[in-house]
Amino acid sequence: MSLRLGVIRGALSLGSARIVASVLNALGILVLARLLTPEDFGIVAIATAVVTVAASLTEASLQPALVQNRNPDRVLVDTVWTMSAIRAVLVYGGVALAAWPLALAYGDERFFAVLLVAGLSGAFTDFFNPMLTLATRDMRFGPLVIFQVAQKACGLLLAIVLAFVWGNFWAIVVGNAVGIILAALASYFLIPYFPALTLRRAREVWDFSGWMFLNQLCETVNWRFDQLAIGLYATKAQLGFYAMADNLAVIPSRELSLPLRNALFPGFSSLGEDRERLRKAYMEAQTGVAMLTSPAAIGLSLLAVPAVAVLLGEKWLVTAPIVQLLCLTYAFDTFITAVRPLGMAMGETKYLFLRQLAALFARIPLILLGFIAGGLVGAAAGRATSSLVNALISMMVVRRLLGVPLGEQLRVHMPTIASLGVMAIAVLGAWSITGLEGSLVQLLVLAPLGALAYAVSHWAIWLQSGRGEGAFLEMVRLAARMPGCGGLQRLAGA
Repeated sequence: MSLRLGVIRGALSLGSARIVASVLNALGILVLARLLTPEDFGIVAIATAVVTVAASLTEASLQPALVQNRNPDRVLVDTVWTMSAIRAVLVYGGVALAAWPLALAYGDERFFAVLLVAGLSGAFTDFFNPMLTLATRDMRFGPLVIFQVAQKACGLLLAIVLAFVWGNFWAIVVGNAVGIILAALASYFLIPYFPALTLRRAREVWDFSGWMFLNQLCETVNWRFDQLAIGLYATKAQLGFYAMADNLAVIPSRELSLPLRNALFPGFSSLGEDRERLRKAYMEAQTGVAMLTSPAAIGLSLLAVPAVAVLLGEKWLVTAPIVQLLCLTYAFDTFITAVRPLGMAMGETKYLFLRQLAALFARIPLILLGFIAGGLVGAAAGRATSSLVNALISMMVVRRLLGVPLGEQLRVHMPTIASLGVMAIAVLGAWSITGLEGSLVQLLVLAPLGALAYAVSHWAIWLQSGRGEGAFLEMVRLAARMPGCGGLQRLAGA
């Protein structure tokens, strides 16, 4: 199978899983937002942030080492499993030891019990069958897709049921923990595997994973710092509003980009030392990811007010400005999605860590200054600004790894950036002229209009540029494979 077809198949497989997960997540937010209070979500946000940071302290991207390694035999698989088991024990032990001091720091004794249960989620999240990851090396994504859907479905469905019964934050905490544990146990039946304890190839795994541990630590602090900091100074209800805004803002772009990122890692790895092919593959892949995912984030930012009203209910409308700014954060991230799989595939994980470290030094002061100056909205603005800085830093890393000038990286994204501008003008102009009333009506009319304006603009730019090779042509060729698309087939062959 060619790299292109393998990545497309993987992206479609993992994308299908993420679509299902996104639908479940949206339904979960829709139901839970009406059953629970902002304070409940504030408690969950702090617990989730603490567990995520604890997990990052021992995160070393162990399973991706199976994909990057040139000789992934059974001993390597058992070594990865053993290291994952040790990590799971360390994660839970760390959360358990920190539970009472953190309960005192946040002034709420409930956090002690909450963290003891939530710690199970952090321990078992990555403690699943390593054979699922190894299968992706051969572009077999089916088992991993089933696992990802099961992990999300079990946790959300149980949380919804428990929310009806208990009506408080315990529904989410217990639902997540039980769902993750059940999915992890079920993964060993998808591909038969009976692990053996060994650390014979631990040094080899660590050679790849050591820098990824530091990278993941910085990435997690980057990702969770705002919620941890806000939790110390704001009320739990205020943090709940902020966390819910983040949960909603992340759905469209990240749920679309993650399957593409996960499929790119084995695809890039298969190119080995062929730097020229890797350079071309990266540029085409990153352009395509941004082209497909950034309009979802910008679209939600434009329509944040009606989206919040329809999805979450009127009591959450105060989160709309925060949603708008956090959507910009995730929009900037779509332009650097492929940097992580590129660095991992090349074994240059040191640069991924340095990238996250530089981003961390930018993010912390920007979020703190934003929070001091403008409260929750200011913190969101600081986070959006720091994401723009991180995008520029990431492009400089790509220049170091592949020799692609910063100007060239920006140039290939100009059609997408211009089309996003056309989409914004179309949506805001139509909204202003028509004066549409009713949140649901606004979404049903303006969302398709924005999508159409974006697609037509991209198409016009591509035609004007001479129908050149690149990500847009690949999308045309992919669409041309669908039945009844004869016109596209002729265009793709032109």
